[in-house]
Amino acid sequence: MDIDGRREDWLQRVRALREAGAIDDADEHALIRQYDERAQRLREELAKLVPEYRRRLSRDGEAPANRWLADIAEAMGRRDGEETRQALAALERRA
Repeated sequence: MDIDGRREDWLQRVRALREAGAIDDADEHALIRQYDERAQRLREELAKLVPEYRRRLSRDGEAPANRWLADIAEAMGRRDGEETRQALAALERRA
């Protein structure tokens, strides 16, 4: 799934929460804003990884460079997932 598809999936889920009465309009907008901010930060972080990846690719070869990139991507995904859980938990505590 591409970035736009992921955003649309997120929007649908957030809208479903609002329509079910689990969150209000302000919560919906906050979750969308948080998602967009995390996505922008992710794009910026990925752009910063390109020079290091190329250096590792040249120095160490494709397999080690790809392993390094996979490790970084996994850590970034875990962090993003935790930030999402925290955002949702904050909404639950307010309810």
